[in-house]
Formats: sequence, structure tokens, C-alpha cells
Amino acid sequence: MCGAYTEARVVGYPRRVSKQESPIEELSLYVKLRPESAELGGGTEVKATGGAHAKLELADGGARIEVALPDLATTELRYVVDQLIKALGGMVRVGDVVLDGSEIADPTLLTVALDLHHRSKGRVSIPENAEIQAEMERIARAEDLYRRWVNEDPSIRTSIQIANDVGKWAADHDDVKVTVLEEDELHEKGLRLLLAVGGASEQSPPRLVLAEYRPKGATEAPLAIVGKGITFDTGGINVKPYASFVSMMKNDMGGAAIACALFESLVESGYDKPLLLVVPTCENAVGEKAMRPGALVESYSGKTVRIDHTDAEGRLVLADALAYAGDTYAPAEYLCFATLTTAALNAYGPFATPVHFANSDLQTRIENSGAAMGEDFHFFPKRLWHTIANVDKEADLRNTARLPGNASAGAGSRNAAHFLLEFANAPLCHFDIFASTWNWSGEAPGTGYGATGAPLRSLIGAFARK
Repeated sequence: MCGAYTEARVVGYPRRVSKQESPIEELSLYVKLRPESAELGGGTEVKATGGAHAKLELADGGARIEVALPDLATTELRYVVDQLIKALGGMVRVGDVVLDGSEIADPTLLTVALDLHHRSKGRVSIPENAEIQAEMERIARAEDLYRRWVNEDPSIRTSIQIANDVGKWAADHDDVKVTVLEEDELHEKGLRLLLAVGGASEQSPPRLVLAEYRPKGATEAPLAIVGKGITFDTGGINVKPYASFVSMMKNDMGGAAIACALFESLVESGYDKPLLLVVPTCENAVGEKAMRPGALVESYSGKTVRIDHTDAEGRLVLADALAYAGDTYAPAEYLCFATLTTAALNAYGPFATPVHFANSDLQTRIENSGAAMGEDFHFFPKRLWHTIANVDKEADLRNTARLPGNASAGAGSRNAAHFLLEFANAPLCHFDIFASTWNWSGEAPGTGYGATGAPLRSLIGAFARK
């Protein structure tokens, strides 16, 4: 039966199987990656996206594809290989995957292996490279957690569930201490912005989840890893229209998911410096207790904020979280993650992550790791006009910044990032992950509908190499 498919010609997209054809049984797939100059073996030619060349052979119970990779950036190679695997979906139902990348660089092998791991639901092995196999499995565990949380039903992945899961994980780690501030303590301590955003939700009420990691002998100030945890974003009273992706807004806790996954991965790898996890989490719901447009709210820091639009809520919960963490734990610096603005998708496309305010050392590490792991970043510095854009006439700040004149509707990601700077008492690096955390295009390598896992692997690489 397999022989009936050996003459098929794949042209970079799945071949449709007619109703009269019976799909063949699930096959194991052997994937061999080779450099562009390599001579490929026998089999049917596969014409692929991006200039790659491949040959496919099918035999009873298995399939073998050899791929000569073109000289492209790793992020493009990931796309090329993923398109090939998608194309095979019209011919074979892939089961276990065996990957041979002995002729290509280890970083490229690792990131392709991670994509195949997710596509095959964990059924990929690299028998020729045990070290890369172990590294793939370690990073995949973190990406799986991140993706699982983002994909989960928001009636399950609530603020209460996030707090419970962090506490449950920490119970197995003696060097991690978890504190969860609930509504009464948030009121007592004055985190009014977080309370305002989450005031209308009983199912996913306001919480501030804090986890301290201090390895033995470490005395320096911690690195704070901060993540926005809006478990569902209706937009509040300024309710989101359908065109604003409201049906996907369970992903608005992607910042919390990536922050928790990064924190847990670093702790489990034996990271030798103190860390602090900071997750402000709640649901931005519509109801009698929802915050009103035009409200003036005094933040934890003492600065007042005018609520110009209730759908600009992520910066509000992060503002209180940054200020409280700064006062209580005095971190050395902040890494902040949030699906903060649709502008990140509109301006930078579906695969890239804008990064604001990284210092030169951190930027170099992220750039190098991103290039190796096949993920794109755009870096932006602090600029005075974006700071001024957040200033308000009634309050100290407003939550919808405006540049002057004809530029007023632009730079949403940058304006929002500068709002956060007003509440950080140490250097802040902010990642606007709205575009990269969700498979908006349907073409993100290694993933189907929903969460992508990006850009976690690059961050793990950046800090593992420090």
C-alpha cells in the first residue's frame, strides 16, 4: 500500500487525500538533516519552501526523508523544515520521529528537534546525540508548561489555579518560598490598580503571586521575572469587539505562563543566583464592580492613573506588581513579559518579539541566543517622547498614551513599555509577547492552533549561557 504513494510530488503544501483513498497507517519517520551541498540518496523528490531539497522514501511501517538545508538563518530553517513536515501530512500520518542531524550545527539541531518534539507530541528521539536529546527534553518541559497554560480553558486557568500550581511546584523545592496576596492584603497594602482591573471577577479574582528562589550562599539582589496574568480579557466596560481577537483572549495570561516556565526552568537547572517570580493575575471582566473609564486610581507607588480605556489593563496590574516587588524585595533588575499590545502584532508581524530597554549585555545575550534558537527579536531604547506621551492632565499618568499630532495612533508597544518604567526602581527589560506567543498566522514552526512556546527557548539559552 505504501508503494502507491512513492510517486507523489510534494510542492510545499499538504496534498489532499480524496474520499476514495484510505489514509495509510501511522508511520515512524526518519528525518536526516544535511547541509546544502550534500548529495541526497534515492526516493521521490520533494520540492520544498525556501530552496531546500529533499528525498522521500516510504517502506512498510516507516518513512525516511533526507533534507539538504539551504544557507538560511536558523529561524528560516525552522520554517523550511516545518513546511516539509506539514506537506508530508497529506501523504503519511507521522508517529514516532527519529532525527539525525549529525552533519549540521548542534544549535540548529536542537531547535528543529524542539519543533519536531511538539509536532509529534513528544515522540522524537536523537539517537546520535544524547546531549542534544537531554537539552531538548529539558527545554520542551518548560515550553510544554507555557503552552499548556496559555491553551487551557480560562474558566480553569484562573488566578486561583495559577497561585495553586506555583505553590504546588514550590513545595518540592526547598529553596523556593511562595507568597500569595489575596484581596484583603491587596487592599491593605494599596495595590489599587490590580484590584481595579480584577474587581468584577469572582471566578478569577485579583492575586499577586510571588516566589523567591535563593540558592545556598547567594547574597546578591534577585533578578525579578514578572509576568502579566490576565486570565481572560473582555476589555472591561470598553468591551473588545470581535475584530480585536476577543475569542483568543485566554492567551492574555501568556506573560504569567512564560514567566513561571522560565523561573521553574532556571531553578531546576541549578541557577546560581537569586530569582524572584512576580505574577499579578486576575480576569478583566464586565460587571457592577468593573473599573470605569475616567476613574482616577491611586497606584501602590502613590502615582495616580486615569483609566482612559479599560482594555489597557495589562500595564495597570504590572505597574502595581513592579512597584510592590521593588519596595519589598529590592531586585537588581526586572525581566517583564506581557501580551501587552495588539500593536506588537500589527507593527512587527506574527513571529517577532519587541524588546524594550535591554542593556547592552542583555541585548547581546538575547540576540545570540535568538539567532541560535531561531527566534527573532527587535530592540528599542528609552525615548523621552514616549515617556511624555503617558502624562495626563487630571492624574499623573493615563493608561492610553498618545504621541502628538499625526503620530498619535502609533507606537503602542513602545508607549505601553514606557508606562511600566514609571513604576520600576531598577533597570527594566520588557518583552511584548502579544505577537509571538500565539500562532496568529497558522505558520509558526512546531505548533498547531494556539500557543507557540515562543520566545522561551531563547530566554532559557540566554541565561543558561551567562
